Amino acid sequence: MVPAKAKGNRGGPTVFGAHRDAAGAAAFAEVVADLMHRYARDIVAKNHLCPFLHNVEAGLGAVCVGLDRELDPVATAGAIRATGREVVHVVFPLADRANAPPFERFGNSVAETLRKDGGPPMVHATFHPAMIGGRENAHRLVGLLRRSPDPFLQFIPPGMQPGGTVMQGDPLPKAPALGDTFTRMVGQGALDDLVRELDALHAERAERYAAFSFGA
Repeated sequence: MVPAKAKGNRGGPTVFGAHRDAAGAAAFAEVVADLMHRYARDIVAKNHLCPFLHNVEAGLGAVCVGLDRELDPVATAGAIRATGREVVHVVFPLADRANAPPFERFGNSVAETLRKDGGPPMVHATFHPAMIGGRENAHRLVGLLRRSPDPFLQFIPPGMQPGGTVMQGDPLPKAPALGDTFTRMVGQGALDDLVRELDALHAERAERYAAFSFGA
Protein backbone atom coordinates (compact mmCIF):
# COMPACT_ATOMS: atom_id res chain seq x y z
CA MET A 1 0.00 0.00 0.00
CA VAL A 2 1.38 3.40 -0.97
CA PRO A 3 1.89 5.62 2.11
CA ALA A 4 -0.30 8.71 2.39
CA LYS A 5 0.46 12.11 3.81
CA ALA A 6 -1.68 13.21 6.74
CA LYS A 7 -2.41 16.90 6.75
CA GLY A 8 -1.35 19.08 9.67
CA ASN A 9 1.57 20.81 11.31
CA ARG A 10 5.13 20.15 10.14
CA GLY A 11 3.63 19.02 6.83
CA GLY A 12 2.05 16.01 8.51
CA PRO A 13 3.48 12.55 9.14
CA THR A 14 3.54 9.85 6.49
CA VAL A 15 0.78 7.37 7.36
CA PHE A 16 0.75 3.74 6.24
CA GLY A 17 -0.63 0.40 7.35
CA ALA A 18 -3.88 -1.55 7.48
CA HIS A 19 -5.78 1.21 9.31
CA ARG A 20 -4.44 4.10 7.25
CA ASP A 21 -7.83 4.85 5.69
CA ALA A 22 -9.93 4.33 8.82
CA ALA A 23 -12.10 7.16 10.10
CA GLY A 24 -10.00 9.50 12.21
CA ALA A 25 -6.70 7.95 11.12
CA ALA A 26 -5.16 11.22 9.91
CA ALA A 27 -6.09 13.07 13.12
CA PHE A 28 -4.81 10.18 15.23
CA ALA A 29 -1.52 10.15 13.31
CA GLU A 30 -1.08 13.86 14.02
CA VAL A 31 -1.41 13.20 17.76
CA VAL A 32 1.06 10.31 17.51
CA ALA A 33 3.56 12.49 15.65
CA ASP A 34 3.10 15.29 18.17
CA LEU A 35 3.97 12.94 21.04
CA MET A 36 7.01 11.77 19.07
CA HIS A 37 8.16 15.38 18.78
CA ARG A 38 7.40 15.98 22.46
CA TYR A 39 9.58 13.03 23.45
CA ALA A 40 12.39 14.40 21.27
CA ARG A 41 12.00 17.93 22.62
CA ASP A 42 11.09 17.42 26.30
CA ILE A 43 13.10 14.29 27.04
CA VAL A 44 15.97 14.02 24.57
CA ALA A 45 16.77 17.63 23.72
CA LYS A 46 15.88 19.17 27.08
CA ASN A 47 18.11 16.71 28.92
CA HIS A 48 20.91 16.88 26.33
CA LEU A 49 20.76 13.14 25.70
CA CYS A 50 21.81 13.46 22.06
CA PRO A 51 24.95 15.43 21.11
CA PHE A 52 23.49 15.94 17.63
CA LEU A 53 19.97 17.17 18.32
CA HIS A 54 20.15 20.96 18.03
CA ASN A 55 16.86 21.56 16.22
CA VAL A 56 14.04 19.10 16.90
CA GLU A 57 11.97 20.14 13.89
CA ALA A 58 14.83 19.44 11.47
CA GLY A 59 16.56 16.76 13.52
CA LEU A 60 13.78 14.19 13.39
CA GLY A 61 13.83 14.08 9.62
CA ALA A 62 10.74 12.30 8.25
CA VAL A 63 8.18 10.97 10.74
CA CYS A 64 6.08 8.00 9.66
CA VAL A 65 3.14 6.49 11.55
CA GLY A 66 2.44 2.81 10.97
CA LEU A 67 -1.19 2.00 11.78
CA ASP A 68 -0.76 -1.77 12.06
CA ARG A 69 -1.08 -4.22 14.92
CA GLU A 70 0.61 -6.96 12.89
CA LEU A 71 3.93 -5.41 11.93
CA ASP A 72 5.25 -5.91 8.40
CA PRO A 73 8.98 -5.32 7.83
CA VAL A 74 8.66 -5.13 4.04
CA ALA A 75 5.85 -2.54 4.14
CA THR A 76 7.76 -0.56 6.76
CA ALA A 77 10.94 -0.57 4.71
CA GLY A 78 8.93 0.62 1.72
CA ALA A 79 7.45 3.49 3.72
CA ILE A 80 10.94 4.50 4.87
CA ARG A 81 12.34 4.52 1.34
CA ALA A 82 9.29 6.39 0.05
CA THR A 83 10.15 9.39 2.25
CA GLY A 84 13.38 9.94 0.32
CA ARG A 85 15.02 11.14 3.54
CA GLU A 86 18.27 10.14 5.22
CA VAL A 87 16.80 10.34 8.73
CA VAL A 88 13.46 8.66 9.40
CA HIS A 89 11.50 7.89 12.57
CA VAL A 90 8.71 5.32 12.28
CA VAL A 91 6.16 5.19 15.12
CA PHE A 92 3.83 2.23 15.76
CA PRO A 93 1.12 3.36 18.20
CA LEU A 94 -0.92 0.15 17.79
CA ALA A 95 1.98 -2.22 18.50
CA ASP A 96 2.32 -4.17 21.74
CA ARG A 97 3.65 -1.78 24.39
CA ALA A 98 4.12 -4.40 27.11
CA ASN A 99 6.89 -6.47 25.54
CA ALA A 100 9.94 -4.90 23.91
CA PRO A 101 11.96 -7.87 22.55
CA PRO A 102 9.52 -8.75 19.70
CA PHE A 103 9.59 -5.14 18.58
CA GLU A 104 13.38 -5.13 18.72
CA ARG A 105 13.40 -8.22 16.48
CA PHE A 106 10.98 -6.47 14.14
CA GLY A 107 13.38 -3.52 13.93
CA ASN A 108 16.19 -5.89 12.99
CA SER A 109 14.00 -7.36 10.23
CA VAL A 110 13.24 -3.90 8.82
CA ALA A 111 16.94 -3.06 8.87
CA GLU A 112 17.78 -6.31 7.08
CA THR A 113 15.14 -5.58 4.42
CA LEU A 114 16.66 -2.14 3.84
CA ARG A 115 20.14 -3.65 3.67
CA LYS A 116 19.07 -5.94 0.84
CA ASP A 117 17.02 -3.50 -1.24
CA GLY A 118 19.96 -1.72 -2.85
CA GLY A 119 19.09 1.70 -1.43
CA PRO A 120 21.32 3.99 0.65
CA PRO A 121 22.61 2.22 3.78
CA MET A 122 20.87 3.04 7.06
CA VAL A 123 21.41 1.98 10.66
CA HIS A 124 18.66 1.76 13.23
CA ALA A 125 17.84 2.09 16.91
CA THR A 126 14.77 0.82 18.74
CA PHE A 127 12.70 2.76 21.28
CA HIS A 128 9.91 1.11 23.27
CA PRO A 129 7.98 1.89 26.47
CA ALA A 130 9.01 -1.48 27.95
CA MET A 131 12.72 -1.32 27.02
CA ILE A 132 14.91 -3.13 29.52
CA GLY A 133 17.20 -0.69 31.31
CA GLY A 134 18.37 0.64 34.63
CA ARG A 135 20.73 2.88 36.55
CA GLU A 136 23.54 0.39 37.11
CA ASN A 137 25.81 1.48 34.26
CA ALA A 138 25.87 3.57 31.10
CA HIS A 139 24.68 0.82 28.77
CA ARG A 140 21.76 -0.13 31.00
CA LEU A 141 20.79 3.53 31.16
CA VAL A 142 20.21 3.61 27.39
CA GLY A 143 17.25 1.24 27.73
CA LEU A 144 15.68 3.38 30.42
CA LEU A 145 16.08 6.57 28.38
CA ARG A 146 14.54 4.90 25.32
CA ARG A 147 11.20 4.20 27.03
CA SER A 148 9.28 6.37 24.60
CA PRO A 149 5.47 6.77 24.77
CA ASP A 150 5.05 4.63 21.63
CA PRO A 151 7.29 1.98 20.08
CA PHE A 152 9.33 3.54 17.28
CA LEU A 153 12.30 2.86 15.05
CA GLN A 154 14.96 5.38 14.14
CA PHE A 155 16.92 5.10 10.89
CA ILE A 156 19.97 7.26 10.21
CA PRO A 157 23.00 7.15 7.89
CA PRO A 158 25.97 5.01 9.00
CA GLY A 159 28.59 6.84 11.03
CA MET A 160 26.27 9.39 12.56
CA GLN A 161 26.49 7.81 16.01
CA PRO A 162 27.21 4.26 17.24
CA GLY A 163 24.94 4.35 20.29
CA GLY A 164 22.91 6.38 22.75
CA THR A 165 19.62 8.18 22.15
CA VAL A 166 20.63 9.85 18.88
CA MET A 167 18.10 11.76 16.81
CA GLN A 168 20.19 13.48 14.12
CA GLY A 169 23.34 15.56 13.71
CA ASP A 170 26.44 16.50 11.83
CA PRO A 171 29.95 15.96 13.30
CA LEU A 172 30.68 13.16 15.73
CA PRO A 173 31.45 14.28 19.30
CA LYS A 174 35.09 14.29 20.34
CA ALA A 175 34.40 12.25 23.50
CA PRO A 176 32.03 9.30 23.97
CA ALA A 177 28.66 10.77 24.84
CA LEU A 178 27.23 7.74 26.63
CA GLY A 179 29.60 7.84 29.61
CA ASP A 180 29.13 11.58 29.97
CA THR A 181 25.36 11.15 29.96
CA PHE A 182 25.54 8.49 32.67
CA THR A 183 27.69 10.70 34.89
CA ARG A 184 25.39 13.66 34.46
CA MET A 185 22.06 11.86 34.74
CA VAL A 186 22.88 9.34 37.48
CA GLY A 187 25.94 10.71 39.22
CA GLN A 188 24.59 14.26 39.38
CA GLY A 189 21.00 13.30 40.19
CA ALA A 190 19.18 14.52 37.08
CA LEU A 191 17.59 11.18 36.25
CA ASP A 192 14.71 11.36 38.73
CA ASP A 193 13.34 14.53 37.14
CA LEU A 194 13.65 12.99 33.68
CA VAL A 195 11.75 9.87 34.75
CA ARG A 196 8.95 12.01 36.17
CA GLU A 197 8.72 13.94 32.90
CA LEU A 198 8.67 10.71 30.93
CA ASP A 199 5.93 9.24 33.15
CA ALA A 200 3.86 12.39 32.60
CA LEU A 201 4.26 12.03 28.83
CA HIS A 202 3.07 8.42 29.01
CA ALA A 203 0.04 9.51 31.03
CA GLU A 204 -0.73 12.21 28.48
CA ARG A 205 -0.55 9.60 25.74
CA ALA A 206 -3.23 7.50 27.41
CA GLU A 207 -5.48 10.53 27.86
CA ARG A 208 -5.14 11.82 24.30
CA TYR A 209 -5.45 8.44 22.61
CA ALA A 210 -8.64 7.61 24.50
CA ALA A 211 -10.57 9.87 22.10
CA PHE A 212 -9.80 7.53 19.17
CA SER A 213 -11.35 4.19 18.30
CA PHE A 214 -7.93 2.67 17.61
CA GLY A 215 -7.45 2.19 21.35
CA ALA A 216 -4.57 3.09 23.64
